[in-house]
Parts: sequence; structure tokens; C-alpha cells
Amino acid sequence: MTNLLRALFPLLLAVPLAWLESSSVWSAAAEPSAEQLYATLAKLPAEQRAKRIEEGARKEGALNFVHTWRGKNARDHAKLFEKSYPFIKLEMGDLGSQDAAERFIAEETAGRHLTDILTLGVPDLAIILKQNLLAKYITPATKKILKPYQGFLDPDNHWIPWYWAEHGISYNTNLIKPDKAPKSWFDLCNPAFKGQVSFDPSETRFLAGMYVMLGEAKAKEWLKCMGQNQPIVQTGHTQRMELMLTGDHALQGDNYFYTGVEQKKKDPKAPFAIVYTAPVLAFAGAMVINNNTQHPYASALFVDWTLGEDSQNMINEILRGPLTTKHPYLPDNIKLVTYNVVSEDVTKRLHEAWGQYIGRAK
Repeated sequence: MTNLLRALFPLLLAVPLAWLESSSVWSAAAEPSAEQLYATLAKLPAEQRAKRIEEGARKEGALNFVHTWRGKNARDHAKLFEKSYPFIKLEMGDLGSQDAAERFIAEETAGRHLTDILTLGVPDLAIILKQNLLAKYITPATKKILKPYQGFLDPDNHWIPWYWAEHGISYNTNLIKPDKAPKSWFDLCNPAFKGQVSFDPSETRFLAGMYVMLGEAKAKEWLKCMGQNQPIVQTGHTQRMELMLTGDHALQGDNYFYTGVEQKKKDPKAPFAIVYTAPVLAFAGAMVINNNTQHPYASALFVDWTLGEDSQNMINEILRGPLTTKHPYLPDNIKLVTYNVVSEDVTKRLHEAWGQYIGRAK
């Protein structure tokens, strides 16, 4: 009997093993991660890869993502994608970049894989990157990115840039004549501009740009001299621009230029001007894919689409910075300081310096 059992034991084990291998439970466990899938897709010829992605996306039929554009622009961008791919049911939320990053980490920590894709400013990615939550994604779509903007690419392929935004100096031409306008960032420390420069409360993206442009010591020196010049600290990009154009203050040191260009389009007499002699701090908006995405093919389809003609044309139309075509209003020879992720330790120290010398919104 003992010898018989010994002979039958491997056969008895094989029965449940074979069942497990054929069961849906076993198959689910063997599913590759998004990153593994994308590594396989990257080896395919471009046409075959695109076909495989669209076929997979059709089967998935859904995509959940968080858009850090807000309101109408986010909704219109989503509708444009749905027009091209009506077989994808799109679930979209819109949140600020830093809020989106924090919520994503909280969801993943709780094991709730709700978000397939996040869009956010690259400088806000530091907090996510150290959690190892993102799939590496290689796509031929990035070959469309123009040379001046290739610095926005991630050599490790954890994010895909799809547009860019800027922090720069602008002013009210009724209050400051062009020949009296600042020519550099340190010119904002001129006592002539005391109490006349507005800033948003310190945010990582702006401070990261100052660090890349000046280095930490010079950036702190600049924050100190700005603090001595008593800047106005206000919130809201569009609201601040409206305040400047109505004479509340004369200059802005960190706002997005499009907020003033929009006003200029509505009213050609709006007293708005850009300082082109000072470098413009430029960072990318990024697409990142959750490595635990439930819809890896639809995620890939969406990311590739954002660098396509329809998406890039919309970026141009709403006065943001496209990556595959000329900027809608900035000249080609503008001085850009492009930057990506800066370490949290550095930005923490700069936040502390901001608080010490400038303070929060009043």
C-alpha cells in the first residue's frame, strides 16, 4: 500500500495543479504588469504596436483618469479623445496637480487601483516617483516632440510630456513703461518696485525652476531680496492677472503668461506685456500610467493620442505650450530654463526660505 501511494502521489498532485493552470484565478495571477506589457509592445513595429493597442483598448472599453486641467478645458480635451475613440467609456476627475498626486498615493496605499492615468506637472512627480507606482512607458509618439522641448523627456520613461507651461515676469504697461521694466529676475528686487510685485504662495513648480536656474544659494539670495522688497502674496492665476491689469499692482513674477494673453485677446487695449529678456521657467505637463492600471491598453492609447494632432492643436488653441508645433505666442528665441523633477529635500529647504523671507498669502 505504501509503495502504491508513493506511485500515485505525483498523479494526485498533478490533478489540482492542472486545474489551477486552466482556471481563471491562475490566469489572473499570471497577468503581466502594465510595465511588462509595455516592454513587449515596445518591441513591435509601429503599425503592429498601434493595432495591438487599439484592439486591446476596444476589449477593455474603459479608462479612469485624473486631469489637472480644470473645468471646461479638461472636459473639452476628454470629449476630443472620445470623438476619436467612442468605444472607450471615459471617467474623468479634475484636481490640482499636488492634490492629484496625494490622492493617487493614498488610493494605491489602500490597495484601491482606481486611477489608470494621472496628468500633472512634472515637478510635482517627486512624491510619486519614490513610491514606485508608475509603469515605464516607451512610445514612438515622443519622436514628434520638437528639439527645444526634448529636455522634458524622462530618460527612465516614467512620464510622457504632452504640453508645457511657464513661470515668467509680466507687467502692467499703464504703470510701468517698457524702458523702465525689469530685465532680469534680480531686477524685481529694485526698490522702485517695492510693494508692486505679486506672487502666488510658494509652490513646488516655481521654486524648482528657480533652483535649476540659479542654484540653491542664489535662489535663497533672491528670495531674501524679494522679501525685503515687500511683494504682494496672492492666490489664483486668473484672478491675480485681472488684479494686475486693473492696477492693483504693477508686476507679476511667477504667473502663467496665457492668463494675460487671454485678456489681451478679449481686449486688445489691455495693458499687458511680457519681459522677454529674463529667462522663462518652463516645465512640462506629464502623463503617468499606474503600474496597477486596470486598463493598460486604453491608457497607452490615451497617452499616445495626447501627442497627436488633435490634442496638440487644442493645446495651441487654448494658449498653452504644444510640444510638436510652434508656441501660439512666445517667440522661438525666448530664453527657456527647462526643468523636470527636483529632489524633495531641495524644494523643502526653498519652501522654508520662502516662508522665512516672504510668508504666506494674506
